[in-house]
Amino acid sequence: MEIVIGIVFVAIGIWMYYEIQNAPLMPDDYEWTEDPEVQEFLEQMDEPGPWSEEDDKIYTVGGLTNDKDGDFMKFQKKQDKRSK
Repeated sequence: MEIVIGIVFVAIGIWMYYEIQNAPLMPDDYEWTEDPEVQEFLEQMDEPGPWSEEDDKIYTVGGLTNDKDGDFMKFQKKQDKRSK
């Protein structure tokens, strides 16, 4: 039984290697900035949302959204004090 399982794994490995070698690749000179679908997506992302301009602004720290008041850290410190 172990020999059969080993043969199956080898066959799958060979098949995967073959598929990877024959997979189509993107050309090196592909200019994604000129792609109409990418341009359309970027234009949609730049449009303002249905909310007011004041609520449309986000506050980020290190690329992650955060609240300006730091309320989450206050909450976390309270949890740390309670657990001690």
